Amino acid sequence: MGTPSPEIAIEDPLESAAPLAESAAPASDGRLRARLRAVRAEHPWTIEIAIFAMALLVYQVSRALVVGEPSQAFENAGRIIDWERSSGLFVEASVQEWVLNHVQLTEMLNYFYMSAHWIVTVLFFVWIYKRHARVYPYVRNAFLAANAIALVVYMLYPVAPPRLMGGDQFVDTLAHVSDIDLQGGMLSGLFNPHAAVPSMHFGYAFMIAMVAVVLVRSWPLRLMALSYPAVVLFTIVGTANHYIADAMAGGVVIATGFLTIYLWMAARGRLSRPAPAPAPVRRTHSAR
Repeated sequence: MGTPSPEIAIEDPLESAAPLAESAAPASDGRLRARLRAVRAEHPWTIEIAIFAMALLVYQVSRALVVGEPSQAFENAGRIIDWERSSGLFVEASVQEWVLNHVQLTEMLNYFYMSAHWIVTVLFFVWIYKRHARVYPYVRNAFLAANAIALVVYMLYPVAPPRLMGGDQFVDTLAHVSDIDLQGGMLSGLFNPHAAVPSMHFGYAFMIAMVAVVLVRSWPLRLMALSYPAVVLFTIVGTANHYIADAMAGGVVIATGFLTIYLWMAARGRLSRPAPAPAPVRRTHSAR
């Protein structure tokens, strides 16, 4: 196995912008920024947790900004089903029929759907932060950019998931098999019922797999990472939470987020590679 290529060093805009801002800000503002930088130096996770908490808050607020009536979400879902049928991609009903014939598997998929999306993603960012700090800002910012794109799509193009379509084609396995009600109670505030497209369940899994393949050097771990989005895809389809088209859209949104941040950082000169090692100095022997 060859020598791994050096990671791209990413300058964090939150860090690099501080000195410039302090020089132009009033003294009181400068002291505040200096205090924030001190807090970040002593407790680096504080700022990162605040960033992700703010992103979650924005998502919750966006639920009130969804454009269109619920009927529009069902009409859009019907169009997606029609498009999948014409394209030969409509396999959701067949996959779920097979899953429902294995009740224990269905229960496992339900709980995997409810938990892995959060747990694995959090552990992924902890791993990136601890083991690959130089690329962490890039991955974090690309993740946030992708979520911003997804929120815009949710607001402008609401889509009902298969489990809400009714009829004989789909079954809400969360409600009918595991007694998990996403439409009422405490969980209702955490889920947008008309945000099927894009599927960020698959989008996050796709992001984790692609980043892990680049950074991990062990082939067994790489194969494990690549299997994760496949398991997530089977889960979201088998539990009737997403269409195949949703997963495709999720992958595109994640890729767009990463490309957008890469181009933005490249344009601002914030991409750099570690400096090459200095050439060995040749010693010359003086003539006696």
